[in-house]
Amino acid sequence: MTARWRRRALFWLILAGAVLVRCAGFPAIPGGINQDEAMAGVDAWALAKYGTDRYGTFLPVHFAAWQYGQMSVLLSYCMVPFLKLFGFGKLAIRLPMLLASCGSVALVYLIGKKLFSVPRAFLLMALTAVNPWHFMQSRWSLDCNLFPHVFLLGFYLLLLGLEKRPFLYISMFFFGLTFYCYGVAVYSVPLFLLGYGLWCVKRRRLRVREVALCGLVFLAAALPEILVMLINFFGWPSIETPLFTMSYFPESVRSHDILFLDFSMGQFWKNAAALVKICFLQCPDALYNALPAFGPLYHLSIPFLAIGLFSGWKRMRRETDPAKKAGQAALWAFFLMGVWVGLATDQVNVNRANILFFPLIFFCGEGIAFVYRKSKAFGWGTLAAYGVCFCLFLSAYFTSFSKEILLLFNDNFLRAVERADGLEGYEALYITSDMDWQDNWQMAEILTQYACRIDAAYYQGKTCISGGRTLRPYAERYHFLWEEEIWQADPEGLYVMHWTQLPKLHFPYEILETEGSYVLLKPRREDG
Repeated sequence: MTARWRRRALFWLILAGAVLVRCAGFPAIPGGINQDEAMAGVDAWALAKYGTDRYGTFLPVHFAAWQYGQMSVLLSYCMVPFLKLFGFGKLAIRLPMLLASCGSVALVYLIGKKLFSVPRAFLLMALTAVNPWHFMQSRWSLDCNLFPHVFLLGFYLLLLGLEKRPFLYISMFFFGLTFYCYGVAVYSVPLFLLGYGLWCVKRRRLRVREVALCGLVFLAAALPEILVMLINFFGWPSIETPLFTMSYFPESVRSHDILFLDFSMGQFWKNAAALVKICFLQCPDALYNALPAFGPLYHLSIPFLAIGLFSGWKRMRRETDPAKKAGQAALWAFFLMGVWVGLATDQVNVNRANILFFPLIFFCGEGIAFVYRKSKAFGWGTLAAYGVCFCLFLSAYFTSFSKEILLLFNDNFLRAVERADGLEGYEALYITSDMDWQDNWQMAEILTQYACRIDAAYYQGKTCISGGRTLRPYAERYHFLWEEEIWQADPEGLYVMHWTQLPKLHFPYEILETEGSYVLLKPRREDG
């Protein structure tokens, strides 16, 4: 009983520590908001109020998002209860990812205990708790980052299902849900299930009829998203049912990101190089995905990952316990699926290859355990080094990173637009498309909708009321300006411009306020 109590105490200690550091400064850090995050939140708010996305599509299976590029829906649906509870804001928008990430820390322990041993499970849990990738993606809401957490839950239930069949079929439901997390699941999760299912049949871990039933449950859960893919592949019209809508997206360009739909050896090698550099060598990626000084796994992990892959393969080959061998084979299938995603997806970055990082953490733990078996002193020194790295990482995250990310998360723009929208006496807003770091009018529009809390019915032209105010119709009040446009004066308008654009204005103006690198100005009469 004493040993059991100690295991429980250690489990809750690690989990509580992981939760506490992820909650520190939440949701304020990172400041501002990412454009995809804002879009997920705006669509979730429309779902919470009207049961549609912001365009008016009834319970979409897949969001139109940017129209030329779509967005998965599950994370936004998860935001709905929090939006109803806390209202529209960063807390409700970011909370689902925080909860999913904290839950996956516990899942790593449970999986590690089934695949290896209790001490190894604690090691893997601790590695996940201090992992930079896992920490960073938990604190903001990018739709695709829900994919590895939902898959990990399905993976754990799959391992349980090898012993107790009801869990096997429940796991298929969650694997089906991955289709609503990220598009790459469509061409990766079925391959994982098919390959592992055949392995289990060959090893007599599962019967053919059990695998067939699993396939049916999986297809039932994923079918609406599969139909969306077919509708867009063949150009069929949208289908609206009493339960949801499966949409056709005429402007979609996302299929160009998938190698096997437009295969070339040159692109294959570019994808392979990006996969190795980002995931295995941990070369710099976008700041919101990884801090350059630490990488997604810590640079310290590179040799342990190499050792772990070698040791893990030998371990599986030598394993005599059928249950553990089946579990370790599943882990390798998980890893190979992640590699396949990296090879098949256009020049992956950290968030595009996010499904690979959980198996990388597992194999890194294998490498550390291998070193520990050879030298306990070196093993304990390695764990201490990870602790130091985590302290340094947190120090950088809450100081230099929290300032640097404001640019990429559009903080100045959001504050300027929110201030402009709150000023009275102006019928129209003319808003620059310059985001400080990128020029994109569609990005400016979605960030404006977030900052100004634009009501979906108002955006669709069904009402002139938004946020309790009676305004001009949306298309007449909000105007988004390209850099190359010639801006004319509107005497009733208020302009939100980047300071670098002021010399390009073709009319006299008066600056009202300054917000960071943005200025709020109004046209001035020539005679005044």
